[in-house]
Amino acid sequence: MEHLNFSNIKVYNFEGAFRGMRNPKNSWHLSDSLFGVTHSDRELTLFCDKVASTYDTNDQAHFIKSEYLQHNGIKQKNDCWEYNLIGAKDMNLAQRLIRGGSEHRKFLRQIFVSVDITAPLYW
Repeated sequence: MEHLNFSNIKVYNFEGAFRGMRNPKNSWHLSDSLFGVTHSDRELTLFCDKVASTYDTNDQAHFIKSEYLQHNGIKQKNDCWEYNLIGAKDMNLAQRLIRGGSEHRKFLRQIFVSVDITAPLYW
């Protein structure tokens, strides 16, 4: 039996989706996520520290260290770093909207996923 193979998986537009999720209440100023590109390792560490500081350090379940962020929200492309760091406030709002049902989780439609699928011809 042949298998399905998934490759070249890309996820796009987290920044637009998170900005869009704050549109109904005009609460963009409350956003604590960071998205962008930098050429500086030092600047990247400062971004990670800023996002990590938004999490409540008293709640160990939500505390995220800078080292964790550097492995889970950042990828290196040639000589620069692309970062997509979701802050605690944005994560909390996203989770509440998702739990709120289909009329509240509409922001997820702005996140795009691209994948190459290799499958048998009869599939």
